[in-house]
Formats: sequence, structure tokens, C-alpha cells
Amino acid sequence: QTPPMSMLTRALIHRVPVRTIFGSHPEDGISAIAISQDAKYLATISAGTRVCVWKWTSPTEKPICSTELRPEFGYQDYVIFNPQNPYEFVSNSKTQVIFYLWGEGVLCSLEGLGTFNSVVGHFSQSVFHFNNSQALTGTSAGKLVVWDVVGPCTPSKELRAKPHSMKATKLVPVQKDSLTVLKVFESCIVTGDVKGQVKFYDGQLQLLTCYSHSSVGPIQSISFSKTPPDPPGSDSSNSVSLTLNRNFILSTSDATVLHVATDRTNFEKVMEEAKKAVNAIACHPRQALVAVGSHCGLLKVWDYQQTKYLVSRIFTQAGIQCLSYDPEGYFLAAGFTDGSVYILDAISLQSSCKEFKFSRGPVTHISFSHNSEYLATADEKYSVTVYKRVLQNASRCWEHLAGLHSHYKPIRSILFGVQLDSKEPRLLSLGEDRQLVEYDLNSSSKDRLVILHRDRVEQIAVPLCLAWYPQLSTESFILTANNCYKMKLYNTTTKMCR
Repeated sequence: QTPPMSMLTRALIHRVPVRTIFGSHPEDGISAIAISQDAKYLATISAGTRVCVWKWTSPTEKPICSTELRPEFGYQDYVIFNPQNPYEFVSNSKTQVIFYLWGEGVLCSLEGLGTFNSVVGHFSQSVFHFNNSQALTGTSAGKLVVWDVVGPCTPSKELRAKPHSMKATKLVPVQKDSLTVLKVFESCIVTGDVKGQVKFYDGQLQLLTCYSHSSVGPIQSISFSKTPPDPPGSDSSNSVSLTLNRNFILSTSDATVLHVATDRTNFEKVMEEAKKAVNAIACHPRQALVAVGSHCGLLKVWDYQQTKYLVSRIFTQAGIQCLSYDPEGYFLAAGFTDGSVYILDAISLQSSCKEFKFSRGPVTHISFSHNSEYLATADEKYSVTVYKRVLQNASRCWEHLAGLHSHYKPIRSILFGVQLDSKEPRLLSLGEDRQLVEYDLNSSSKDRLVILHRDRVEQIAVPLCLAWYPQLSTESFILTANNCYKMKLYNTTTKMCR
């Protein structure tokens, strides 16, 4: 049985490292890592050309052995140990497969050799065969390259001064679609592809079974469950039969995790995360909640103290650019790449009113006034749009007030404040045109947004952001920061720099 999403997330977050190796590849970082079957050794490959073997339980910060690969071997982004021999592992880039043997402080790298008479495609992942000396590599052309030993293989306890070499002996076309995942699991060879299919083969690469679903994207990883109890009538001596009865979990390139129950071929979605960049984040003003919006239209709310996912909503028409809770925490406003604005119930994420489409371009900023009477947005077309709360049928809702093309360069900030004398909201915007614009909300009316003041705050530098300075005296200030690494204080009434 698959654990609930919140339990799965907390299990991933609340892991404590038992050993940390600092500075393993400080120059280039790590591009691939694997752990041996006996859990004693790690193999790491840098984003450059260095390959290291570590005994991770050892207190030393130095590898047991290492080697430098030739640049023409390419970016090695996958590595795996031979499950039957911790002194042997294999890695591959898109164009080159490398085999390794190590021992006695020496690490030998061996280029996989082969001449192919047909299109091979790019290499994806490699594995060692479960019952012989062969290795396999999946390709983007839907083929499996079979590698086999050429020359003697020295025992693992000896210094491998004369390592064997590996040569491609066979190219097996198993399908037309690109293979993205290749695994050996017990007595089966398992593949995953760009169409979301998972296929099981026997040791001779004969197809045993296939699992697929129309909504599954390109597969990135496959993980199998522990040994299940023998189902009624099954042959417990048949290892292939038992393997095919295992449930498994898939992760896909579109940020989805699915659980597959093999007894009923049921694909159950366990988790779905943002498929594109996260552009917006907002914290609830009164509760330990954070809303996260992404460019793919996924909006999720988390309890950040319990690290627990609460609710989500997917907007298919556009990506989320900005988010803001109202000061009471009843509403969550979202601005989108198509210029639309949604005002949502902060708990259920259901729309509290019909979406607005008054912005002239993608919405970049969104903010509520201190009393939730106004909502303002800025967009990529240098316009500010204001919405006002009204009472309709004894319930609160929002209506469009007015918009204005108030800048001629990108708007960097919009900011609500409070009038010192009347406690009424005040609204300001700051643009890369060096203009600080204050709007007269009281004098504004339907389709008419009035400007109260327009002040130039920089001569050469470009202002980047705007904030209220803490009220430490009777004098009130706003704070700006510019691209020359300077911050400036301005009197909120005179707009003079302090």
C-alpha cells in the first residue's frame, strides 16, 4: 500500500544524514552518484572529468581511488555498480559508455568499444546483466546495446593491472520509442520510455509484459516494492513470476509520482509537483501556511511547520506569476501570464468571484491594501490596475475600478501604505523609468485612476525595489534599493532623500 502524500513528503524531508563528505568535487560539482550493493562504497563523477570511489564509513575526506577521464568521453551523467561485484561499475554519457574496475587504490577506466551498422541514438542508462558477464545500455532509438567481456577478467582481490575490456556484441531493437530508464530487478530487465510505458524482459530480452497509461509522461525512475506475500495459486519457485507481481512507483519528467498495482494494472497518482519554474510564493499572515505558484499553473498550499501539503489547484490556461494573501488571510490573489487575476478562498482555493482580465500583459506584481478594500496589480506592459471590494448580495466580492499606463519602463514594485492622518490606503509604484508614482485612490472612479504625485527618485541608477521603513519616529520614510548597490530613504510626504 502506498503511503499518503503528506506522509511520503515528511518521510523525505525528515531524513538525517549519517555521513557527509564535504568538498568531494569542489570545482565542478557531482553529476552522477551510485552506492554498491553491499552499501560499503560510493562512486561519484564530477561535472568535469574526475571519477572517485569512496568508502563512505571511513572518517577520511579522501577517496580510496580516483581517475581522470578524457574530455572526449563526454558528460557522464549516469553511474551504477555491478550488483554482483562492488569492484566494478559503469557510467555513460549520451555518446560514450565507460567501464571501471578498482582495487588496491587503483581505478581503471575502460572505454566501451563497438562499431554499429545502424542508428543507435543517444545512450540513456546502463546496467549489468543479472546472470552473466554482460552489460546493457538503453538508447534514444529504442535499442539495447549488449556489451560483453573481451579478454581475461582478474579476480577482485588482485590489483587490476590487466583489466578486461568490454565490446558491443549485439544491438537489440526492442521498440521504436526512446528508452529513458533501464533497470535490472531480480530475474527481469525493466525499461521505461518517453511514452510512459514500463516493459519487463527476461534474460534473453524476450518481452514478458508491459504496463502503460495514456496520462503518464516520460519516465525518469522506477522503484519496486518489497517482496509481497505469495498470491494464491502462484508458483513461489518461479522468480520471474514473483517479480512481475511486484507493485512499483514511477517518477516522470513532468514532476508526477505514480503507484502501479500490477494485480489490476492501476496507475494511482501519489504526488504531483511543479513541472516548470516556481515564480510566486506568499505566506499566510496569521497561520503557518505558504502558497507556492509555478509557471505550469500549479498552486499548492503547505503547512510549513508540519511540512504538510494541504490543498492544490491546477490552472491550465496560464502560468502563475505572483501571489498575495489579504491582511486577514481570507483571500489569496493570483496574477497570471495571460494577464488574468483570480481572487481565491484562502482555504479551499476556489474562486470567490469570476476572474478578471483587465491587465494589458502578464501580471508581475499583486498586493492588497491594509484594510483589504483595494487590490492592485502591475503588468509587463507598464500598467497599474486597481480593483475595489464591494458588497453584493450580502457577501464581499471585488470589481474592477480602473487601470493606468503609468510607467514607460518595467514596474519593479507596487506598494500599499496607510495615510498618516486618515488611515486610508495609499498606493505607490516604482519603475525602471526612475519614477515613483503615488495614486489618489479617493479621487479615482470607474475607469479613471488618478495620479497624486510623480517623482523622479534616481538620476543615473535604476531603482529595483521599494519598501516601507519601520516607523521609528514621527517622520515616515520609504526605502529603495538600486542597481548600484545603494539603498535610499525618502520622506513619504516630501519625497526628499534623507
